[in-house]
Amino acid sequence: MTRLAVVLTALVLVPAASAAYPAPYAVQGPDVVLTSLDGSVEYTALKDGGNTRIVASHTVGGATIMSTVIAGAYGIPGVTQSGLTGGLFHDGSAFVLQQVGLAATSHLAIVRTADLSVAKRVDLKGTFGFDALSPDGSKLYLIQHTSSQDIEHYVVRDYDLAAGRLLPGRVADKTQKSWIMQGWAVARATTASGRWAYTLYQNPGGYPFVHALDTVRGVAHCVGLPWTASNQDPVSQFTLAVKGSRLLVRFGDGLVWRNVDLRTWQVSRP
Repeated sequence: MTRLAVVLTALVLVPAASAAYPAPYAVQGPDVVLTSLDGSVEYTALKDGGNTRIVASHTVGGATIMSTVIAGAYGIPGVTQSGLTGGLFHDGSAFVLQQVGLAATSHLAIVRTADLSVAKRVDLKGTFGFDALSPDGSKLYLIQHTSSQDIEHYVVRDYDLAAGRLLPGRVADKTQKSWIMQGWAVARATTASGRWAYTLYQNPGGYPFVHALDTVRGVAHCVGLPWTASNQDPVSQFTLAVKGSRLLVRFGDGLVWRNVDLRTWQVSRP
């Protein structure tokens, strides 16, 4: 995963302070990139009429290695408001592209890094966006919005890539069945194995929270954070980092605001 090199045009259409945007979203353009595991190659999705040109380029120097055009308008998925991109398989063999914009039917494409060919297409009725992948690439986790008009409320779904089907039910915190997923993602940290994805959500009208997703077992846990001020704008600048058995919730300047014990989910001061 890499951060976007520019401020995304899609985000200037909404106030940064308190308005949600359709995340996970997808963006086309030369500055919106996914980077290979060794950092030597960058993948971009560019508008080509009504289709998409996928380009693999050397990170240093920018020379094109290969490119191809696929049918449909696809972009690199952005997984947080701060511009973190996602979709690269843990073994580096493929990456996920997502359709640009919101529609009643959602489309994703799994693209091989070896030759940029499309290994699989995923077409789903409803408004879906990329969220995460399991380490072995067998499970694709998606954010499902209630509708294209309601982008602040959503559920997490599990798509079985091998079977080619959306699994029934939602991926939820079964210990907190009343927990409502709302707000928008501002930061993410992933364990080195790729098993756990921790996402910080800004949630005006409620408490900010961390959504901890076990991408192997397909279960989740939500950890509310004790932000008492009515203004959650500072939360949008927070970052996350995994350090041993702790998740560090940090201010934008790097100072730790809170620790989350990843064994007990207890929140404490540093």
